[in-house]
Amino acid sequence: MKEYLNFKIPQWSYLPVSVIVIFITIVGLDVWINIEVRLFRAITSIIVFLLVVLVNSKVLVPKILIKKKKTLWYVLSAIALYFIGINLFLFFSKMMFPFIDQDVFFTVHPEAKARLQGVLRFEWIYPFSFGSLFVLMSIFISTVLTVSSYDDQQKKKQQQLKEGKIEAELKFLRAQINPHFLFNALNNIYTMSYMQMPQAPDNIAKLSEMLRYLLYDCNEDFVELSKDINYLNNYIDFQQLKTEIPQNISFKIDVNNQSTKISPMLLEPFVENAFKYSRLEENVDGFVSIDLEEKQGKIIFNVKNTVTSSPTRNKVGGIGIENVRLRLNLIYPDRHQLIIKENTIDSNLFEVALEIQL
Repeated sequence: MKEYLNFKIPQWSYLPVSVIVIFITIVGLDVWINIEVRLFRAITSIIVFLLVVLVNSKVLVPKILIKKKKTLWYVLSAIALYFIGINLFLFFSKMMFPFIDQDVFFTVHPEAKARLQGVLRFEWIYPFSFGSLFVLMSIFISTVLTVSSYDDQQKKKQQQLKEGKIEAELKFLRAQINPHFLFNALNNIYTMSYMQMPQAPDNIAKLSEMLRYLLYDCNEDFVELSKDINYLNNYIDFQQLKTEIPQNISFKIDVNNQSTKISPMLLEPFVENAFKYSRLEENVDGFVSIDLEEKQGKIIFNVKNTVTSSPTRNKVGGIGIENVRLRLNLIYPDRHQLIIKENTIDSNLFEVALEIQL
């Protein structure tokens, strides 16, 4: 039922539908007039209607009214166009008046015979007010429809500009991620190669897989959650390779549907931030704890890590997390919650809690 109520008549159909309605209405009126005259009157009325509507909707409204020249539009439409329209209407009416059978008229309307002294006059059959109303209605309807169509087009253009701006902004934000990751990953590869670690070839393959994800999959608006998880696992493996002894890293995954779609690289900046500021390779008491849960169309992502003090350390967070904030606002407006707590429990703890309603 709702679909029927929301049905919208296409704008292109307004003019042909109006022509058909006018034609049927005029032919159906005044049945006392012979059919030839009624058809002629319907056709000439449609000619006047089309002249008024097309001149007003194709020239006067778009060229004058929409460009804020209302006074000039009033002069041309309400005076010039009306003057031409009403005179054209009366001209056609006078042409067909002699063809009206007056005997038939007085037979149908005998009460009018005495009042009109047995003579049917043009002014009585085609009053000036009827022609005026017809022309003014044509001007009014064509103006309303043209302005409405113009407003719809403007709204579509603004929406396209807005979407284009958002897309450009998202591409810019994603582009900021890649160099940031590459710098850190290549640093790790360089360290492993320098230390001649046997795991280096496998990890080069992992790096290749991560780059493939960044170069190809991240160009899509959304990726499967499993691909993001695989990327995070590889990233954590790289971090673990910084030390020979196992680091205190926990990554718990509770995902019901691995094919759930998510915007790429939304989670990685929090993980990168956790390793960057916990510096587990220096702080054996430090830890990074990551929990990822997906249930009933919602993603719950929590990251908790210690923060290793450093005289040169900047404020935890920075461009990576700010980048994620902007992307969340653009992609999941009013459908996400991001809470970041620093130094809440003790002075060396940083927590991130992110919920996304997909």
